[in-house]
Amino acid sequence: MLHTPILLLVFNRPEQALLVFEQIRLQQPEQLFIAADGPRFDQPGEEAMCDATRAAVLNGIDWPCKIETLFRSHNLGCGKAVSTAIDWFFSQVEEGIILEDDCVPDLTFFSFCTAMLTQYRLNQNIMHINGGNYQFGTQRGNASYYFSRYAHVWGWATWRRAWQYYDFTLDRYRHVSRQGLNTFLQSELQSIYNAQVDTWDIQWFMTVWFNKGWVITPNVSLVKNIGYGKKATHTRSVPRWFNKIQYGKITEIRHPDEINIDEEADRYTINTVFNPGSLSIGLKKIVKNNTLLYNMYKRISR
Repeated sequence: MLHTPILLLVFNRPEQALLVFEQIRLQQPEQLFIAADGPRFDQPGEEAMCDATRAAVLNGIDWPCKIETLFRSHNLGCGKAVSTAIDWFFSQVEEGIILEDDCVPDLTFFSFCTAMLTQYRLNQNIMHINGGNYQFGTQRGNASYYFSRYAHVWGWATWRRAWQYYDFTLDRYRHVSRQGLNTFLQSELQSIYNAQVDTWDIQWFMTVWFNKGWVITPNVSLVKNIGYGKKATHTRSVPRWFNKIQYGKITEIRHPDEINIDEEADRYTINTVFNPGSLSIGLKKIVKNNTLLYNMYKRISR
């Protein structure tokens, strides 16, 4: 039985939600939180799909656990639905794992997150634990993970102590120095202030950045995104780079000898992902199929 609380975010895709849920079921968490945005009433048949998704997950719970649900009757949209669900989650738990309905974790993702939540519980510098890795097979250091400044949300974990700094509008950070943000990231920050995008993850990315937070990143990707398709909000076609992600397991955790940001790894991210001027046509498609990166790219490349 898993002691770490889990928040599962679902919407209108029962088949995909069940693939993620099955991995959770195998862990038998003591506390399971399920949040679902409401249907869009201009989308015929969506109410039935939302109901079917919620029922499928609830009916699959076959172990003793504490179940909490936050089921919206009306659609809040991606930004508000997810961010307020995470607020709700951390109003009741001190730390936990967050999974959306299109992010299928390897079973070792749960043990990895649990170990990291425990190991760095009192380290205020560390704000986020990634489940994904986008170094395309390059090993960073000789440990099971490395430290970054970039928070990704295809399966992740954090603490209430970190999430308390989240601001959906980012108003509290308007006057914080932007030194260190390249043009790409500054453009995306401005898009939030201009209310040009309905999302929540850019705000979390910037929250971690503005607070000089550190991010734990596994040296293999422990989560696979299965959300590509016509019904997706942001990821409607599979990017060429998708098959370059190196998936794996972490069965034995090796901690780094020193706690330092891997500047080389972050430079790689900046130069290949967060810098549209350096992208090939294939990598531009990477950007277009990622919520955070696409919104950045489409404004900076006008």
